[in-house]
Amino acid sequence: MRARLQFLIPAAAALAAALAFVAPPAHAGLLDPITSLLLPTCGSTSQVFAPVDGDPADYFAIPNNGFEAGSRGWQLSGGAYVGSGNEPWYAGGYGTHSLSLPAGASATSPSFCINLLDPAARMFARSLSASGDLQVQVLFRGLTGNLTGILNVASLDNSDYASWSPSSRFSSALALPLLTSYAQIRIVNSGRRGTWQVDDAFVDPLISRIG
Repeated sequence: MRARLQFLIPAAAALAAALAFVAPPAHAGLLDPITSLLLPTCGSTSQVFAPVDGDPADYFAIPNNGFEAGSRGWQLSGGAYVGSGNEPWYAGGYGTHSLSLPAGASATSPSFCINLLDPAARMFARSLSASGDLQVQVLFRGLTGNLTGILNVASLDNSDYASWSPSSRFSSALALPLLTSYAQIRIVNSGRRGTWQVDDAFVDPLISRIG
């Protein structure tokens, strides 16, 4: 699904110029201090999806991404809750819990690091007779927590997730609003019946593949 930006500070040209400025050439070695500031590594990464489907990218975990600490850090609404059941690959380590989203329910993740080249996220999902898709958005926020943009990044088809499956990559490349300091993911069950389960959400900061 092609991502749609619902709200964005009108600075596309400035953003393109910024990207052209901060992106180092492919043969560059170490990042210079300015680039390192604009493109933080966002913590340690690992190839968590490589054993699942061969994805070689490095990802870092969204805080409490496996819901083993209950709903801590997450904002739940519409009857969303943390229940039993874990994705079978244990990509985030051994666990026994996941997020359940009944019809109409939503959940917003804790904030996580983001930079100009933070393009992609992945998670695991399962549809339990859900009648609608699972909608995924990225919320961009500034230093004071102000909303700088909302990007619709994915719509998971319930027919493709009858059992636990890794999602495709949710890309927000080249759509980062200026003055953004961090981001969140919001997940919504758009159906009128049935439940979606979500577990182990990760972000690929891309910076690990530069240099």
